[in-house]
Amino acid sequence: MKILITGASGFVGTHLTKRLLDEGHTIYGLVRTPSKMVHSHENLILLKGDLNSTALSWVDQLPSDLNLCIHTAGIVHSFIHDEFTQVNVEGTRYLIDSLKKRFTQNFKFILISSLAAAGPVGLGEKKTLDAPDFPVSVYGQSKKEAENVLRSHAPAGWTCSIVRPPMIIGPGDVAVLDIFKMVKGRFIILPGRDSKRKEYSFVCVHDLIETIIRLAQTDQAMILYSAHDHIIRFSELIEEIKKQMKISWIIYLPIPFFMVKILSFFLNVAYRLKHHSLRLTPDKINELKAMAWTCDNGRSRIELKQIYQYDLKETISVTLADYKKRGWI
Repeated sequence: MKILITGASGFVGTHLTKRLLDEGHTIYGLVRTPSKMVHSHENLILLKGDLNSTALSWVDQLPSDLNLCIHTAGIVHSFIHDEFTQVNVEGTRYLIDSLKKRFTQNFKFILISSLAAAGPVGLGEKKTLDAPDFPVSVYGQSKKEAENVLRSHAPAGWTCSIVRPPMIIGPGDVAVLDIFKMVKGRFIILPGRDSKRKEYSFVCVHDLIETIIRLAQTDQAMILYSAHDHIIRFSELIEEIKKQMKISWIIYLPIPFFMVKILSFFLNVAYRLKHHSLRLTPDKINELKAMAWTCDNGRSRIELKQIYQYDLKETISVTLADYKKRGWI
């Protein structure tokens, strides 16, 4: 197959590109900075560009027999709310509108969305596909709007699918790296008093890639959650990292949410002054308040016949080994 991957140098895009190249596919990888691409291969064609225009000139470099677009590009953290709309919503619109000028029939499009588009649930519950969506952050709203753009703008001849992963853990991930660093430092900062009890679905990046590839191999359009069967508490995640890092003791430090809000405010000021890349943004406060980010993976297990290979122990193991190899831990 000939496949376009947007965000090919990102966390998910990097793993996806490698797996598809290993399987013999030809990959057209959209990147803003080609030097950040860690892979090189005779079947990898890098396209330098972005999604910031109604006329995406790089689309003209794609072959006429392109089979599939996997759209992984987007932003998760920003202090500027308009950036979520510009990148996640309008960028998706520009991409679809540009592609459909050249590809109208027998074309597949897979959007990598997020559980944030659906919103959280209560303890002991799982978000199902028939439940109403209530995103609680601007990021989640932007991913939900991107899904709506795909539904409304894609031509009838396309097969379109949406993957909503929860917390993704795996080699190369810089977000969960912060948690590993807290464990190494032995002081675990908890936003709110009940954070240890919070429940999460998770997926190892390798299992997520398997979901995407299985979707690419089917002719059926669908929306689904890609997640391991096991629901974890935040304390379980911490304890597994602690065990594998051979840390003898840790101290939990609960911080009231009003203090978290104050901290995010000052980080916002620092960002605007120095343009630092930070993950504790005001937009994330409502996500942090939720007690459960959990979802039902039934469709991927039944319709794609996927068996999730990486439980929490194996996921932490491969992630920690990668962090050590990179010198991050």
